[in-house]
Amino acid sequence: MSDLASNVTWQGILRETQAGDIPHCRAIASPLKWHEEIYTTLAKIIIGEFNTSNPDLLIAGTLEKAPNIDECRQLIEDIALKPLGKTQRRFGVINRADKLLLPAANSLLKLAEEPPEYASLLFLMEDGRLFLPTLRSRSRFSVLISEEKSESYGMPAKISEWIDWLAGKKKGTQAEEVIQDLEAWANFAVNNGDFVRAERVYRLKLIAEKKNLSVPMLCDMILLTLREENIDIDDIFNDFW
Repeated sequence: MSDLASNVTWQGILRETQAGDIPHCRAIASPLKWHEEIYTTLAKIIIGEFNTSNPDLLIAGTLEKAPNIDECRQLIEDIALKPLGKTQRRFGVINRADKLLLPAANSLLKLAEEPPEYASLLFLMEDGRLFLPTLRSRSRFSVLISEEKSESYGMPAKISEWIDWLAGKKKGTQAEEVIQDLEAWANFAVNNGDFVRAERVYRLKLIAEKKNLSVPMLCDMILLTLREENIDIDDIFNDFW
């Protein structure tokens, strides 16, 4: 079993897809080493096979390079054609979506918002922070976390432990120290099989790395979202994506 196959978030995506819950627009941030396996596996489910000569499989860009605006326009034109395969669906893959230049990314906005009813788009990227927010808002977004991590320790559990953690983030603390904690907490969650919490913490790490928040505000947000599990991270951080 590959590292990807054992990833709980990926297993959830597969269950959705196999059950016919296929969004018109899906975005996945993951380590680059998983990208090819992701789109080949989804292609086999959505259009019945992975074959680059299949006219219902449309791939823009490569594993090394995002598509340019001409390639994006070609994808838009091709995906508008009627599907020919047995599943009666067309599957479009946009590689390295976090590296799209703004004109190329903007050219895909209308397609992402109003794709043909038989079309499914997949945006693949390494860094979800760099994905155009207007495309992200039109996509079902998932983050897949690799288990190949180093430092690992548990996040605070009791309120007294959270108070101690906050007290340790005194004036002069750098955002990198908070990011280090978040990464270690995510690793700890992965090592203990708590992949839901791991993804939650990892997405906070992406926010922290953008450095749009001061360290005190970031710490407050971390406390709010990790102690109160019912609070949706996207609702709080929507403006920072």
